[in-house]
Amino acid sequence: MKSCKKDLFCGVNRSENREPEKMDALEKKHTPVIDAPDSVSKGEKFKVKVEVGRYKEHPNEHDHFIQFLELYSGDTFLGRVDFTSENMYPFVEFTVKLNHEHPLVAYEHCNMHGTWKSFKKDIKLK
Repeated sequence: MKSCKKDLFCGVNRSENREPEKMDALEKKHTPVIDAPDSVSKGEKFKVKVEVGRYKEHPNEHDHFIQFLELYSGDTFLGRVDFTSENMYPFVEFTVKLNHEHPLVAYEHCNMHGTWKSFKKDIKLK
């Protein structure tokens, strides 16, 4: 059985390092970053920002760009934003509400380097 380890389009990619200074350039350009409160009230709306390229700017050219960002609460799909090349920046603000306590996770897809996963953002419900 072959491993996906060296194939960016096989499986989902994720940096082994949480600290940007320990990431390589590819990881810095592709790791989605989630900004959200540490705790929210159950069932109340709140803002979640997701950005690609915070640690190192990702190219936004016709042949190399971020195609989409998706946000999940655990395994529950919350939303998706699709991007076009050249005219869009991979940053989005979602308004969500949670009724169950699951970590937030973001995925992005780069047309040249495959799908990348964020680190989990734990949110406590009050």
